[in-house]
Amino acid sequence: MTTKKRASLVIIGSGPVGMVAALIFKEHFEKIILLERQSKEGFLQTHGFTFPIVFTPASIKILKNIGVWEGISSQRSEFFGVVVHKRIFRKEFEFSSSQKGVYSHWRNHAITKLYERVIEEGIPIYFNARVEDIDFKNSVCKVSDMGDVPFDLLLGADGINSQTRRLMSKAHPDFDENEFGLTFLDNWYAYRLPSKGALREKFAGGDRFWASNVFVDNLADHPSEKFRIVTTGMRQPMEEISILIKHSAEVDLPRLKVLNESYFGQFVESKQQLDAAWEAGYAGRFEQVRAPTFYLNNVLLLGDAAHGFESTGDLINLGIASVGSFYDIFIRQLDLNAALKEYDDTVGEDLRFYAGFSYRRSKEKISFEVASIEFAARLGLTKRHPTLFGIYEDGFEFSSYMKAYKQDIHKARLLALSIPILLLILIVLLQMKPL
Repeated sequence: MTTKKRASLVIIGSGPVGMVAALIFKEHFEKIILLERQSKEGFLQTHGFTFPIVFTPASIKILKNIGVWEGISSQRSEFFGVVVHKRIFRKEFEFSSSQKGVYSHWRNHAITKLYERVIEEGIPIYFNARVEDIDFKNSVCKVSDMGDVPFDLLLGADGINSQTRRLMSKAHPDFDENEFGLTFLDNWYAYRLPSKGALREKFAGGDRFWASNVFVDNLADHPSEKFRIVTTGMRQPMEEISILIKHSAEVDLPRLKVLNESYFGQFVESKQQLDAAWEAGYAGRFEQVRAPTFYLNNVLLLGDAAHGFESTGDLINLGIASVGSFYDIFIRQLDLNAALKEYDDTVGEDLRFYAGFSYRRSKEKISFEVASIEFAARLGLTKRHPTLFGIYEDGFEFSSYMKAYKQDIHKARLLALSIPILLLILIVLLQMKPL
């Protein structure tokens, strides 16, 4: 177990994963530095759109250990579950998966409470920091306006467009630079509306007020243009409906606004209200990270920088859980490089496998997988599929869960193949004439 403090930990990126890492490792380094590319004002922005987060038991355990959970959970909304809306022969059907005792939290509130805790611990955050280069051999981070910043360990938690990952791709001796990068999945636009009237009835009525409603079809009136909706009802600090729209690259923002009006216009009090809410939202891209390894020498990628993928609530949670997994290895291993290698060979491999699943999910190629695993789960042969609250189970531990998930895929496939074979055998037996 690690007993002697190391000199310096540098963390690039002070989002949830970066700040959790700073707080969890604070007893093991003499000095911790957080580098944040945003301004302080932008980083602590509390207005405009922000994503809701459903924290898993594994994440909550870590957030409690670093003394921030009480503050984060002071603003939360009960989360009923997921309601999937699917049109079949022009009729809309609903498929739900419920989970009791689970809550949604606004991301910006979680950021604020983590920031307050970081400042309480005396950990400095340097805003407007620009990382120019990393000397991986000599463990020096070169930052504009700060100069050379030496480190014993550097954690790259700087998001999907990670500068740490780009610099690692140029320096890694075993992988070509082109093997590190991003694959475009979908565009998104996000905003939120007050939960009132017809909008409340449609997306927040009855028990479903606390649910995420996932509409997986294009608009019935515009079947050729991709327009998929995810809405989440929130009560704290006020009743609102968070809206996330997924759309293809062929649909530009002016056209997307028209499509949005054609759907949500029927639920709001006025076009002016809808226009104002739309203007307060913002656009982005879902992208998939390709990272053949998560570390080089004393530099490790974490969170979106290492395994960013289209989020359905799992992205931040797996980022936080991966910090906890690395910490467990770190305090057990005396040698830092051995700890980094063990993490990459175990948790890293599992995260890369999960990223493959998330890519299939984003391309809507997991229907058979979900159906077969859920059918097998009903028979007690498998766990529930990761898309249906798998990572929200009590006692969730990433590596053991991924091992079980890999086995469940094979079990479900075998079951799916065996059913038609058994039916064929039964038909043959029924048709055989008795001697």
